[in-house]
Amino acid sequence: MISRVFWVQCVLAATVAAAAMPFGPAAVLSAFVGGVNSLVPTVYFARKVLGTAAGAADKGAFGVWMRAEVAKIAIVCGLFIAAFVLLEGLDMAALFTGFIVVHVGGVLASLTLDPRGGGK
Repeated sequence: MISRVFWVQCVLAATVAAAAMPFGPAAVLSAFVGGVNSLVPTVYFARKVLGTAAGAADKGAFGVWMRAEVAKIAIVCGLFIAAFVLLEGLDMAALFTGFIVVHVGGVLASLTLDPRGGGK
């Protein structure tokens, strides 16, 4: 289940980077980094929440979900700060486009999953 959303996001990160090719190497790198900035926290969140929820679907699951969400937001912020500090010639439009495309694609892919565990 998680793997399908992960692969959709990987393909979208590569696609948005490839689509940025006419705008130069900085745009390609920026778009890819933006996609990875969405992908990494999403994978962390999914592994934390679904890994815990599978073993213990009790009243503590909400706390796990909330901690994972806060950590996900912190990871996103950290990755953007790292990109701003470490990458010279960053193309902001490509960076945020990559992030948004991969994030929205992951949300849409997860909406197509059957809540009982299988894909549609």
